[in-house]
Amino acid sequence: MSPGNSYFKDEEIKYLLEKTVSRYGRVAIMIADVPAIATYVAFGYAENKARRLKAIPQGNLLKNKVTRGMGDLGYSSDQVRIIEWADEVENNTDYQKSLTAIKSLYNTNLKFQHDADETTRTVLVGSKRELVDIEKSVKTAVHYLLSEFAFLVWAPKLLHVQKVVYIYHKNWLVYENFIAGIYDSIPKSGMEFLLMENPYETYNPLWALEETDIDSSYVNSLDRVTKTKTLRVAFSNYPPALIQDKNGNISGIFYEIIMRIAKKYGWNVVWSEETGYGVIIEGLESNRFDIFGSTVWPTPERLESASFSESLYTSEVFEWVRPDFILDKNDLNTRVVVKEGDISHSITLTDYPNNRLVYVPQLTDPRELLTFVATNRGDVTFAEPSLVNLFNETSEIKLIRASDTPIRTYGNTFIFKKDDVSLRDVFNQELEMFTKLILEK
Repeated sequence: MSPGNSYFKDEEIKYLLEKTVSRYGRVAIMIADVPAIATYVAFGYAENKARRLKAIPQGNLLKNKVTRGMGDLGYSSDQVRIIEWADEVENNTDYQKSLTAIKSLYNTNLKFQHDADETTRTVLVGSKRELVDIEKSVKTAVHYLLSEFAFLVWAPKLLHVQKVVYIYHKNWLVYENFIAGIYDSIPKSGMEFLLMENPYETYNPLWALEETDIDSSYVNSLDRVTKTKTLRVAFSNYPPALIQDKNGNISGIFYEIIMRIAKKYGWNVVWSEETGYGVIIEGLESNRFDIFGSTVWPTPERLESASFSESLYTSEVFEWVRPDFILDKNDLNTRVVVKEGDISHSITLTDYPNNRLVYVPQLTDPRELLTFVATNRGDVTFAEPSLVNLFNETSEIKLIRASDTPIRTYGNTFIFKKDDVSLRDVFNQELEMFTKLILEK
């Protein structure tokens, strides 16, 4: 946790602690308060004031928040370890060796130097502080990033483990490149990265819920929709099933079906939120919406937790790579681009269970997985040809199939809340009628 970073509020810290401990059993909290002195010096503070008035007090504030969160959740020091940088890290011989190696890479590898500097520049500029000499400030503040990298390389030894997983709420490109071996051609087998987003970061609400929307007195979803005359639809931009243009206008196959059914039953359609594919089920269970309006493929994981309509049509899914990349499934250093909880993640769990995963945020367009592959932020991902064709139309790097054989075939369906088939049955009835009309034509 970065001292001075306003993201780490009490509730955010409790969420991260709870999710991390439930997933891994234990977590170490790294608060780089001593390295943060360099950041405050870059902002113009004298070093003694940067230490005494800023970096150390801000670090202590974060430690206190973590301690409170541990108490509220009932976690012990065996489950949550707060690392004291001044006592455990700064003067440790092995850490200093790691820092020397990282600084050497920074001084000799121009790409790493550029990426580290640009990441640091983004932080400084984002602070909105007036800096007299931005280039000088960057070269001072970059010490913070290099110190973090040195710590994370050394962390497995400190924690007596084979592997550490660095967790953050958004992508950190320079670090993901580093552990993938982009800068020195040495993939770091003991280091991983996990994108962990709080639920509020995984959907974009377009329509505020009212008390009646979550009223538990309704018998089921259909009862609520019938009585309120309102169908709440969440969505994600996924051409050609559902397309949202830059002006917010929505079209597509699934859009047309929803609007036709709603018109028949006299329902108003409210496009309530844009939702990440990996968190659709959580949104349904939270009663934020009644139906997800884009196509959903019923993976084994989803079938356990949701209900699905009949399939409108099927899609073949292939592995996609850059033209200069030869896919070798036995190479565990191959980076698989996924969105947690969606089909890319489902396929990876079965087909690439031991590979390094590269995560994209939930609210990104599905084509963002393809962008990660094209820009060498990952090596392979999974999609149907129609989506890749759209991507290749504008991409400088055109992705190609790793083979001519599809690895999955999925039905394109609507998804509904588990154990509430009332609305699903209406849609199935209407879909059956649409199918008959099409066959008759």
